[in-house]
Amino acid sequence: MDGANFSVTSLLIVSLLALLVPLLVSRLRGLRVPIVVGEILIGIVVGKSGFDIIHQSQWLSFLQFFGLSYLMFVSGLEIDFGALRLRRTAGQSSLKAWLQSAPVFATFACAVTFGLAYLLSTALYHQHMVKSPLLFALIITTTSLTVVVPVLKEYNLLSSEFGQLILAAAVFADFVTMSLISVAVSLFKGGFSPRVFLVFILLVILLVFYRVARRFARFNLLSGLADGTAQLGIRASLALMIVFMVLSQTLGVQVILGTFLAGVLVGLVNDKERSDIRNKLDAIGFGFLIPIFFIMVGVNFNVRSLFGDPKALLLLPILFIATYLFKALPALLLRLRYPWRETLSGASLLTTQMSVTVAAASVGLQIGAIRQGVDTAIILVAMLTSVISPVLFGRLFRPSVDSDVRSCAVVGNMPGANLLVEHIRAHGDGCAWMMDYPEENVDWSSVRAMAAYGEDDAKNIAIASSAAAAGVRPALCLIRDLSTFHQYQNTENLVPINPQLATVTLIDQLLHYPISTQLLQAPANLQIREIELTNRAFHRVTLMNINLPGNLLILSVVRDGVQVVAHGNTELLVGDTLIVVGSPDDISDFAQIA
Repeated sequence: MDGANFSVTSLLIVSLLALLVPLLVSRLRGLRVPIVVGEILIGIVVGKSGFDIIHQSQWLSFLQFFGLSYLMFVSGLEIDFGALRLRRTAGQSSLKAWLQSAPVFATFACAVTFGLAYLLSTALYHQHMVKSPLLFALIITTTSLTVVVPVLKEYNLLSSEFGQLILAAAVFADFVTMSLISVAVSLFKGGFSPRVFLVFILLVILLVFYRVARRFARFNLLSGLADGTAQLGIRASLALMIVFMVLSQTLGVQVILGTFLAGVLVGLVNDKERSDIRNKLDAIGFGFLIPIFFIMVGVNFNVRSLFGDPKALLLLPILFIATYLFKALPALLLRLRYPWRETLSGASLLTTQMSVTVAAASVGLQIGAIRQGVDTAIILVAMLTSVISPVLFGRLFRPSVDSDVRSCAVVGNMPGANLLVEHIRAHGDGCAWMMDYPEENVDWSSVRAMAAYGEDDAKNIAIASSAAAAGVRPALCLIRDLSTFHQYQNTENLVPINPQLATVTLIDQLLHYPISTQLLQAPANLQIREIELTNRAFHRVTLMNINLPGNLLILSVVRDGVQVVAHGNTELLVGDTLIVVGSPDDISDFAQIA
């Protein structure tokens, strides 16, 4: 420790504050304040703008730097590229449906926000209010996944189409801005040069590591070292983060981009164990390193620099208005699919800023691209949005069908409806049960499939037709009258069911094919599921060369709407829908790797 400026007292104070903040924030029941905002605020109280009892040291500076790097690492872990996948749905060929897709919405929202932000940044540059228009525009474009994801989880929206659109926009904005921040820094430090393209070398290295890791993941030789004192997955993840830190420094790229990409890589190659590894890595980061970074941001927050810099003070309201205006405008594209309340709630949530914003501002301050007063304004706006936007979302958002998002819905109270709901939930699917017919139009945006199972045929048809028109597939409706059933039998997007005919058909199947038909009546320990193949590792691989979990069996393959009989030499293609039968655990394991 000789020669090192090591303040044990300051570290002790910071550690105790990190312990107290969650306890204090949890007491604010009327106002939803993110913990990271509480950490910055408590840092302000004890820092330069408050009692000034924290003294910077080399060790605190190192922990702050490492906390920032680790924050970007876990931010990369949150990136789920599945949210950006173009999903084929009915009517996907139409322009309206194309615009509603997650990748198009995410790209549109990010591009429009960045374009408007760059125009404003250029104007501010000419007024000598900012030094790097590109970096400032990227800071406005950022969206905080660390706030967006918990809010979506709280409202059970992550698995809904609405939640996936919001998540996709946040993921795309964070990934693009993080990738371009290093470009902006390089341009600011030395102007345009071939070194700018060194950023993209990191992306190439990321792809190479991903390919190698996916191949290595097929071998289970080291699975016994995943837990206990070995914790091989955690050690490998942290080693990978350090590797990318070194690569970033070697290439002259910002370290935060390297650690961010390392987090992306760890998230990509740990499909099956992703949640377990992420929970452990989150515990390391949010339990120690990351709170130190945010508290030290508050400690170094100098409110006097804001009031002592007239241009920075003028920039504060401009930045606040621009953040909400530029990010909310493209989000209005949600109106093509959702009512105004949902549209505005989604737009408000996408204005949230925090982790990446503060990190980018810290980098800009270090290289001189941002003055301290401007840095203070950026952090203050980020804090305001991270408090105001989730509150606005909660006020505006109207839950669909139920207070929880559901993948299925059953409407009606016919005998057996409760049994149907129990069966759906036993298969691991969420299911909303509306025992009475709804008096108003239902928002079906969060419903994947539904069944109208009431006593009134006409109402069953009406509500199922409403769901089908909203894109719910399948939309089943119980029709007891045979003549009415035949009338709607060939109706597009509507699946009528007659109890008498369904019973006769089932008995006929049981008489001729007793074993296979009983699969349809299988208990919860045996299920039939449809799984869409998205993993390119299985592309053009024959069934005989795939090691299926447990006793899982692939019954058939549906390709471009045509059913293919599955045999050992059948080649799978990305986009195929696989009809599988097996235990819920085996199906779940296969769904994670498919």
